[in-house]
Amino acid sequence: MFRRLFISSCLCLLSAAFTATVTAQVVGQPYRLSDREVENVIHQVEQQSNRFRSSLDASLDKSRFNGRNREDDINSFVKDFYKQTKTLHDHFDHHKSTTPDVQAVLSGAERIDHFMRRYPLASRAQDDWSTLKTNLDELASAYNVDWRWGGFGPGYDPATQPYPGTIVSDVPYRKSDREVEQVIHRIEKQSDKFRVALDATLDKSRLDGTRLEDDINAFVKEFYAQTKTLHDHFDAHKSSNADVQSVLDRAARIDDFMRRNRLKKKNAEKEWAKLRVNLDELARDYNVSWRWGY
Repeated sequence: MFRRLFISSCLCLLSAAFTATVTAQVVGQPYRLSDREVENVIHQVEQQSNRFRSSLDASLDKSRFNGRNREDDINSFVKDFYKQTKTLHDHFDHHKSTTPDVQAVLSGAERIDHFMRRYPLASRAQDDWSTLKTNLDELASAYNVDWRWGGFGPGYDPATQPYPGTIVSDVPYRKSDREVEQVIHRIEKQSDKFRVALDATLDKSRLDGTRLEDDINAFVKEFYAQTKTLHDHFDAHKSSNADVQSVLDRAARIDDFMRRNRLKKKNAEKEWAKLRVNLDELARDYNVSWRWGY
C-alpha cells in the first residue's frame, strides 16, 4: 500500500514539473498575429491617438495649464509619441519593424501617462487616453514586449529619461508571414533529408532491427506530425508558440538519441545538425525560450 502511494506521488510530482517546464518556456502572445492583424493594431493605435489628441487640446484650452510650461511639456510628449508611431508604421510597411521600435512608442506613451496621472484633465481626454493605453497593450503583446504601466521608481523624469521597465524580445525584427513560412518550409525540407540519411544509416548499423531503431522511428514520426500541425495552424493564422514548443519537444527526443547513439556513418548527424539550426530560427521567430540538452 505504501509503495503504491509513493509511486503515485512521484508520478504526480513529475507531471507537475514537466507542466511547469513547458509553461515556463512558452511566453508572449498566445498565437502569432498575422501581418494583417498587426497592421490593424497599429491602425487602431493611430486612430485612437488622433481622438486623444483632439480631446487633449480641447481640455488643455480650458485648463489652468493653458499657455504654461506644462502645456508645452505634454504637447512635446505627444509630438514625440506621434513621431515614434510613424517610425514603427514605416518600418512595418518595409517588413523591418522591431521590438525596439515598439519600445520607443511605449516609452513615449509612458511620458504622456505620467502627465495624465499627475495632472488630471477633463474626463473625455482621460477616457480617450485609457482606450489608447488598451490599444498600446495589444501592440506590446503583438511584439512580445513585456510591458507594464507606471513601473518607474522615485526620481524618474519622463521629460529626459526613457522608460526603464521595458523588456524586449531577442528577435531582431518582426518577420513577415512570408518569411516565417519560408522557415517552416526549410524545416520540412531539411527533415526529409535527415530522414533519408537516417534510414540509410540505420540499415547498415548495429541498431538495425532493434528496439532502439523502433524508438527513433517513433520519435521522427511524432516530430513530423507536430511539424504538420504547426504548418496547418500557420496557414489558418492560428499558429502558437505552444505549437512550436511541441515541435521542439519532439526534436529534443531525436537529439538525445543522436547524442547517445553515435552512428558510424556521419550523413545523418550532418543533416540533423543543419535541421537544428532551422529549429533554433523557428524558436526565435516565435519567441520561445529554447536550448538543446547540452
